[in-house]
Parts: sequence; C-alpha cells; structure tokens
Amino acid sequence: MVSKFRVALAALLLFAACPSFSASGFVAGTKVSRVGNLAVVTVSFNCNVQYLGHDPEGIGNQLRIRIEPTPICTGVSPLAAVAQERFRPASADLANLIDIEYDGESSADAVLALNFSEDVAFGVDSFNSARHVIIRIDLTPEPDAVVAGTGRQVSRAVQREAPPAVRYVINLQSSERPPATADFPSLELDAGLELMVTETIIDGQTWHRLRVGYFDSSEAAARNLTKMRREFPTAWIDRDDPLVSRIEAAGPAPPPSAGGNDEAPVSAGTTTDSKLAELMAEGRRLMTAGELSRAVQIYTKVLQQQENQYQPEAQEYLALARERNGQLAHAKAEYQRYLATYPDHEGAARVKQRLAALLSQPDSRQAQSSPSGAVASASRQRRPETWSLRSYVSQYYRRDVNQLNNDAEVVSQSALYTDINLDARRRGERFDFSSRLTAGYRKDFLDNPNGDGVRVSYAFADLADAKYGVRGRLGRQSRNTGGVLGRFDGLNLSYQATDRLRTDAVVGKPVNRTADGVDSARTFYGISANYTPDIDNLDIGIYAIQQSVEHLTDRQAIGAEARYFGENKSIWGMIDYDTGFKEIGSLFLQGSWRLPSDLTLTGFVDRRHSPMLSMSNALIGQPVLDFNELLILYPEDEIREFAIDRAALTTTYTIGASQPLSPRIHINVNASQATIEGTPESGGVFATEKSTYTYISTDLVASSLIKEGDVSLFGLRYSDSQSTEVFAIHLDTRFPIGKYLRLNPRLRVDHRTIKSDLSTQWIYTPGIRIQYRKDRRFRIEFEGGLRISSREMTGLTEDRESWFVNLGYQFLY
Repeated sequence: MVSKFRVALAALLLFAACPSFSASGFVAGTKVSRVGNLAVVTVSFNCNVQYLGHDPEGIGNQLRIRIEPTPICTGVSPLAAVAQERFRPASADLANLIDIEYDGESSADAVLALNFSEDVAFGVDSFNSARHVIIRIDLTPEPDAVVAGTGRQVSRAVQREAPPAVRYVINLQSSERPPATADFPSLELDAGLELMVTETIIDGQTWHRLRVGYFDSSEAAARNLTKMRREFPTAWIDRDDPLVSRIEAAGPAPPPSAGGNDEAPVSAGTTTDSKLAELMAEGRRLMTAGELSRAVQIYTKVLQQQENQYQPEAQEYLALARERNGQLAHAKAEYQRYLATYPDHEGAARVKQRLAALLSQPDSRQAQSSPSGAVASASRQRRPETWSLRSYVSQYYRRDVNQLNNDAEVVSQSALYTDINLDARRRGERFDFSSRLTAGYRKDFLDNPNGDGVRVSYAFADLADAKYGVRGRLGRQSRNTGGVLGRFDGLNLSYQATDRLRTDAVVGKPVNRTADGVDSARTFYGISANYTPDIDNLDIGIYAIQQSVEHLTDRQAIGAEARYFGENKSIWGMIDYDTGFKEIGSLFLQGSWRLPSDLTLTGFVDRRHSPMLSMSNALIGQPVLDFNELLILYPEDEIREFAIDRAALTTTYTIGASQPLSPRIHINVNASQATIEGTPESGGVFATEKSTYTYISTDLVASSLIKEGDVSLFGLRYSDSQSTEVFAIHLDTRFPIGKYLRLNPRLRVDHRTIKSDLSTQWIYTPGIRIQYRKDRRFRIEFEGGLRISSREMTGLTEDRESWFVNLGYQFLY
C-alpha cells in the first residue's frame, strides 16, 4: 500500500511541479505567528549555526541572513549543511512570505533568504539560539518606527495630515449607576478645571464616568494624574471624546490651593521619542507573546504622552489588544475613539472594518473569560466560516560537473526537483481547521538506480477549539521545543489553560529523513509546560520526554529553559538532563546587550553531547543497520556503553559585535571556538582524537550606495582546525535592474593549508544569480557557479574544476 501511494504521489508531483535539494534536512522546521501588524518567523536548524549578519537593514522584499554552520548536529550529518533547500512555511501568508531558501553551497557564506511578496520592515534577533534564527516583521512600518527586536530605526517618506487638536481628561472611576452627590470627591483642582460626569453606551450597557478636565495637552494631564492617583489609584488619561455625552457637572471647582500646583511633571509627560519608540517595540513584543493585558498598559502609556507620531498606531493596537483579550465592549469604544480622533489617518479604513465586524456580532457583550483565558476569549468572537486553499509549486533543474586535471568531465548530478505545498484552512466561530502537505519528487537523469525518490516533509491536519483553548495536530510535523528533536510522525496536543500557562503533550515516532517512511522501531512521548510569570519579559518552560527503541529505553530526559527579553538586554538559558544515562545532554546560555551607541554585543556558551544522548547512537560504525541485529551481537549493558562512547562532548563559545557606522554602512565581527572531545575505541569502532575548530569573521555591509535597493558585502574569514587553516575573502553584491530583475554576482577566494602534508591550495569561486519576478505569484531564477582550485604538493600540482547550473520557476496561487 505504501509503495502504491508513493508511486501515485510521485506521478502527481512530476506533472504538477519547491526544490529541497537536501534529503537529510539541514533546516529542521519553521514557525510563523502574527498579532496585528507584527509577524514573527522562527527558523530552526538540525546543526548549530553562528549568526554572521544580514542585509539589507530595515526594509525590503528579500532578507538574506548569513550564517556559519558548525559540525555539531543532531540527527543529521554535518554534510547536511552543504546543500540547498527551499520551502514554504505553514501560515506563510501571515508574514507576506512567499518562501524561504537555504543555500549552503554558496561561493561565500551559507545564506538563509526570506522572500516576501512586498516590501516589509524586518529585524533579526542576533542573540538567538545556536539552532534558531528569529525574524520579526512589521508589515505596516510607520515613519521613523523602530523595527521590533532590533532597536534600529527605519524611515519612509509618507505625507500625513496632522491629527486634529484634542483635549484631555482624567477618568477617575466608572460605574454602571449614576454617582450620587455624596460620591463626589473633595479634590483641589487647578484653575480652569472642573469635575464632571459623562455617560457613554458601550455594547448596550450604559456607563457613568467621573472625570476631571479639560487639559490642553497630555503633558498637562499627566502632571495632575499623580495627585489624582493618591485617591484614585486606577485613574487614567483619556481624550475628550465627542461621542461621549456629558450629562452634568459635579459642582464648581474649588479655588486652587494657596501653594498652587507645585507638582513636578511626571516622567510620562516628558518621554523622549526614542523612549516612545522603545515602548511601541515592547508593545509589539507583548502582543506577539500573547501578554495582552500588559500590552494594553504599554499602549495606554504611549497615549498618555504629549502629542506624538506613535499615538495613532498605539490607539489602534490598544483596541486590537482589548479585542483579542475578549474585552469586546472596550475594544469597540477604543475603535470609535480612533475614528473620532484620526478620521483621515491611513488606518481609518482598516479600523472601520474591524469595528464593523465587532458591531455585527450579536450578543458579543456576553463574552466571558473561560478556563483558557484571554486566548480562548478572543478566539470566540464571531467570524464567518470560510475555507481557503493556497498552493506553492516549483520545478528546478540542477546539473553539477567536475573535472580533475585534464581528465574527462564527470557529471555528478543531473536531476529535476519537483515540489508542491498545499495548505487548506477553514476558520469558524469556534473551530479552526488547517491541513498541510509538503512533498517532492526527484527525477534523476543519470544511471543511478537509487536516484529517483519521493520526499514528504509535512503531512498533517490541525484542529483548534477556541472555546476550551485546545489544539491538536496529527501527522508528519516538526517541533523543536519540549525536548522534541525536530520532525516526527505523531500527535501533538496543546491546552491554553490561561493567558500565562500553556501545556503540551506529544506522542510520535522520530523522522530522520524526509524520504523515510514511519519508523517502526522508535517511539517517544512527552509533556511540557510554558509559564509567563508576573515579571516583565520573562518566560519559563519545563518538559519531560521518553523515547524507546525496540523494547529498550532510547532517550529519557527532563529539561527547563528560561528567557528574558528586556529593552536593551536579553538572556536565554536551557538545560537537558538525561535521567537514563545520568548525564547532562545539553546546556547553553546566551545573551545580548545593546549599548546607547547602538553597539550590540552578543555571547553564547553551549555544551552538549553530539549526537544527542540515546541508545540508537550505538549503531554508529556498526556493520548492522537494525537495532535487533545489534542486540544479537552485544548485551544491553555494552550497547549502552557504545552509545555514550559515540556521543562526543562538545563545547562552543561565541562572541560577536555589530555597529552601524552610518545610516547606510555597518560592520559585524564574530568569533567562535568549538571543541569536540575525543571518543574511545569500543565495539569495533576506532577511537577519535580531540579536535578544536576556531572561526573569526568580519563583514562590512553597505546598502543603497549606487542606487536605491542595492546591497554590497565585503567579508574576511579565518578558520583553523586539526586538518586545515583557511584565509578567505569574499564579495557579494545585489543590484536591482528596473522593477522586475535582480542580479547577484559574487566572488570568494580561499587560501588553505592542509596540515597533513603541509600542502597549500588556492580556491576561486565566482558565481551569479539572476532572478526575474514580475509579480508576487511567479518567479524565474537562474544560478550558475564555477569552482577552480589548485593544490601544490611536494613534486605535484593537483588542479580541479567544477561548475553547476540551477534553473527553475516558482508559482504561488
């Protein structure tokens, strides 16, 4: 049955038509999420990587992230990094993302490229884990807005009308019944201020608000807010809303005190533009993290300042945060306030649509909190039940040719890669259903009996229940949290207990290669929990997982991780302890610090067994492929010792610095050292010696020097290992030609010293990539490269030459 299915699928894909040139899978998985106009894309790898830099800075329709793969991998060979992969993440449309490309065969650095359907503002977290890259995308950048996660400003010339002049009030308290005269407080008000009661109807409910006003600016209101909060701790600043009816004055304001108002302006009234930008970036981060109540506080704080460019966006995000938090009545009021204050702003049409959707919801005022907290409450809003279907298809032909000295050319690859991605989704009032199939077929034109093959990267169905905050995903999927090590076939269940607590349970069978079927020997199950305590920017997670191979315990571990993301500092730590082997499987700690000068410093320490501790490691170097056969040859105790012997202990230290030199030029410097401990001889497998790998790089990146949109990179590299010492220089440029064409010529020159025989080698690697994209749906690409090397040995010169071409198209519909 399985073979028939694969044959049928292969035929379908051959005539349908995204290449994934590496079956071993260097990229472990991706995740896309979005709240409002902020999207977050996380790319995970099966090997440790070192972040080198990215270009361009700020805005564009393509983001190129330069990375350096290391030999420290889990579940794959380090050679997996020397490959090309292209894929379309699930929920890619949330980030206006067409696809993601990984090129480990580039003549310069390995590159992770994200292609967008339109210009977006982005930032890359350079303090990310050695196995993750996190990209934050602002889909509607404002002028001089700070891209979340970078602290850098991006500018775009947009002409806007100044918002109309507004007055401000201080809201002391709100109640459903009109306040009696005896409820009026005795306050000392400045001259010109009065105490008043206003009436407003929110979602059919009448609210009476006790207020003080009027103030000509938020700064003046903020000066008085400190005094008001002595008696009314929850007092807040609001704009005078023309939609709200004033029904009475609470009495004449008493004369000012003899001493006058000697209150100093509070910090809220004198917040600088840079601080406001940081607040907006923090608000976006909180929205992404689902910390909606704290996001409301941040945006309210921005609105309490004197007039500034961020207030229209803050008003819209405040309404959106309340809507997602299930506070529908408040959300409607905030949307109405936006339209009254900024009727001609560019976001008015969008806000009108959201308000209309809320007003069309019958009985929305009955929304209550549920065991699943804010997430479930927000999800229960009524919405139309619709189906959507997206597909991404492509075909690429790849040809590789090699030649040694004057020998005949040898064609090492001639193949057509045909891939398809199908996403189906149905969004309902209570249930969300989605499914995905990502698969490919390789047609080999050489005389290779094992050249053809089907790959299945994803094949799952996902169902979410908004009422109870439960989500389940069944099928082939990928996960890199909770102790799960990448792709697997199985079931993952999530329960959002509150807006601060989420629990997960998982059961499945690991998948080593996308060409593999279901693993009949290994099974794992685990549980995990993620908690966000009432401490700003802190997340904590714990997990327990167990995996068996045949009838033996393959892996049994518990772990914990903690992350803190502050305004200018961050730190992330994780520990995985194998209770079966009674050893720490992995431990890492990383951090970053952005100084006032815009200098960003990063550091990373990682200590782990590579490959990860498991009984399956005992198969490495053995003449058998099946674990049952290994049990025939050796007893369980010896197999356990073999497994530990094959998992070398590795330690990695990384430091980096990034500094803008001007708005168009910045420099990156990185250094890393990895030590792989030796392993003993056992089970007929030879011992390995201790090895150390050192890597130092510096990049100078310039953008828009010749014409708008061009990017040029000049880099220097040095690496040293037990076998070779390498000095390299490379140049990588990208030029837009007109509206649709982009050229990417590049050149790298290496000088290597091979320590085994002290020979030297020069390597020249020129290449070019041409991309034509007339619209977001269709793209044609050509890539070609040449590699020429000359190795000088004692009395002998060895010349090698190789070239490749890669031609194909992509279609999204």
